[in-house]
Amino acid sequence: MTTTRIERDGAFHFHVVGEMTFSTTTMLLQQSETFFSGSQDVEIDLSQVTAADSAGLALLLEWKAVAAHKGVQVAVKEIPGDMLSIAHLCQIDSLFEDSETGG
Repeated sequence: MTTTRIERDGAFHFHVVGEMTFSTTTMLLQQSETFFSGSQDVEIDLSQVTAADSAGLALLLEWKAVAAHKGVQVAVKEIPGDMLSIAHLCQIDSLFEDSETGG
């Protein structure tokens, strides 16, 4: 079983490994507190996310809100199809049009 975590790929590049679900998003939010500490734009890769639900989508929205508050951009790559389906259903998929999507 894969432990859910956020790994740093560079100064402002991160990727999530594991699940982005109700059971993991609080921990992921805590791990991400340093994402937006600088003035650089941030890139988050979700290509290694194994499961996602509406809580994962809520975490993406939180990251976008925190970034906007700090005056930086957050680019999300490879958003899981489950998250995009939920975003479409909630009519907020336009918030992710500038992001690269996954399968």
